[in-house]
Amino acid sequence: MKNILFVSHDANRAGAQILLLRFLRLLKDRKQDFTFSILLKDGGLIEEDFKVVAPVYFWKQKVQSRKRILINKFIGKITSTKSPENQTLESLKEQKFDLIISNTITNGDILPALKELNCPIITYVHELEMGIQQYTTPEYFRNIVKLSNAFVACGEAVKLNLIENHHIDADLISVLPSLLPETALSYMADSDKTIKLKNQYGIPEDAFLVGGIGTVDLRKGVDIFLQVAKKLNNHKEIYFFWLGGQNTETDYKIFQIDNNRLDLENVTFQTSVSNPLDYMASFDVFFVSSREDPYPLVVLEAATLQKPIICFDKAGGAKDFVEQDCGFIVDYLDIDKTVGKIVELKDNTALRQQMGKIGRKKVLERHNQDNAFKTFVEILNKEY
Repeated sequence: MKNILFVSHDANRAGAQILLLRFLRLLKDRKQDFTFSILLKDGGLIEEDFKVVAPVYFWKQKVQSRKRILINKFIGKITSTKSPENQTLESLKEQKFDLIISNTITNGDILPALKELNCPIITYVHELEMGIQQYTTPEYFRNIVKLSNAFVACGEAVKLNLIENHHIDADLISVLPSLLPETALSYMADSDKTIKLKNQYGIPEDAFLVGGIGTVDLRKGVDIFLQVAKKLNNHKEIYFFWLGGQNTETDYKIFQIDNNRLDLENVTFQTSVSNPLDYMASFDVFFVSSREDPYPLVVLEAATLQKPIICFDKAGGAKDFVEQDCGFIVDYLDIDKTVGKIVELKDNTALRQQMGKIGRKKVLERHNQDNAFKTFVEILNKEY
């Protein structure tokens, strides 16, 4: 029985972490011929969900009170001189893992240490070039390229970027299709819930709502989202809603300031919530404003809920799903054309409904859970 260590940089409620968690739930529920554990560099909102699935180790020491830190230091002088990371590494060595799956390109700082576990390392890549530049350093990415025995890409665009920009052998890269949005498939739209949610934020019940979801940063194009909203500020029936991020983050604060300085009365920000589908269900259009997004899970969720999708060309994998039939692909960062497509969808209910139905049909056909899980198991079973 192969013993596998899955490594996640944190347990935040974001696409790559959620996708890994979903694969691990299936791995546990379907009782495959594997045992596995999870290593988290940092914690987060879905930390407890990971703990339900498998034993969880923490690379970094959790934040503690000053009193507890002093006690631990005192105990450490008596019992151990090892750092928390070294203690974790020693515990991992005892498990005698056969394979390591490192989720995302953000773990290059700890791969040299994990190499001491003496087993192959597979890096599961969810990022394109902008994400690689943003979320890791050249040194740490070199660690990933050097120490990984093989790679898994979340989409064809990611695989192509690894080949063209980082000269990784195509034969070393597998493509793993994203899973169907689990809760979105069974989600039942509730008009009363939508009305209540709109009332909560002071949005008219009959408003046409353009939604965006994701972390609040430049790569996600929140500035573009705001500029599109500014262009439509005179259309009093059109509102914009951004869901995601944390109000303690610098970028979140900056874009809130932008929103205020632009005098936008039609834009609402809401930090991450535990029920994002209730919000997505209230959207009339889903706008992917990202400058770059490999293959956003939220696109699949929006399509499952029959929402037409607007995205940019040359901005990642969303366009590969949207094509010409379940939304619009707009020239890269073209604000005026985006505005035009939003107005077109607002004015054409039949087109919105048609695109929404096609989007759901495509999700069901292209992201069959059994097929994706079969590929996942094949990757785990390979000899590296």
